[in-house]
Amino acid sequence: MSARFCRLSDPQASQLKRCAKITAMHPAIPQLLELQHLDQRIGSLRTELDGMPKLVREADAKLNGARAAVTGAKEAHTQALARRKQLELDVEQWKTRAKKYREQSSSVKTNEAYKALQHEIANAEAEVSKAEDAVLEQMMALEDVERRVKHVDADLREAEQAITAEKKQLQVQYGEKKKRMEAHALQRAEIAKNVSPDLLDLYTRVDKRHPGSALSEARDEQCRACGVRVLPHVLQLLKTETDEEVFRCETCGRILYSLEPIPHAAPKDSSTGAANS
Repeated sequence: MSARFCRLSDPQASQLKRCAKITAMHPAIPQLLELQHLDQRIGSLRTELDGMPKLVREADAKLNGARAAVTGAKEAHTQALARRKQLELDVEQWKTRAKKYREQSSSVKTNEAYKALQHEIANAEAEVSKAEDAVLEQMMALEDVERRVKHVDADLREAEQAITAEKKQLQVQYGEKKKRMEAHALQRAEIAKNVSPDLLDLYTRVDKRHPGSALSEARDEQCRACGVRVLPHVLQLLKTETDEEVFRCETCGRILYSLEPIPHAAPKDSSTGAANS
């Protein structure tokens, strides 16, 4: 269960001041609450700043992926060209072989030799036909590869523009967040000057255990951070106008404070007093 905080930098900036006027609390509590709020903001900004290099790496990874796609497509195009040239060479080789057999057939002297050459000619011409079909198929495949190269080239140009803009925006955001964090740190240092060293040390130790929630409101007889019941006498002391002691939750160790109004006794009726006198 999370604690409810009064923050001096919230839109209702005077909330804690108004609460202080109608409630009892240790005089350092308002400063500790503001330290807590600033520590929350500083912690949040630091987390965002620490995460930005990862965002840059992810953007670079996308760009590298687009570049790898272009490289792969171009390699496939080179291989497809080489394959087409090899098939075209095969066509020419089989045509040359068929021509050679036809030339030899005019000079053979036996039927057996002539039939053998005719068989070789038919086989060579069949291989020519197969090789030409393969060339046509490879040309179609090559067209697909060329379209793929154009597509990934366009994707790469688009990715380069988008990622360049994204990285520039991240750089701007990084600078802005860093300035805000530094401003919060300066503000925190000024507030910390007004807190006694002992209380500041206590706050620091509790905050290390519960980052961003060293203080917890005691409300409805509970520590609002851990939900455990607060002892009645502690609640009573938290609501006294002479509260000069800091109390901690016995379970989670957080520094307790109360924003509940101080109960005041109703004034005696003057007429009744007069009658009794």
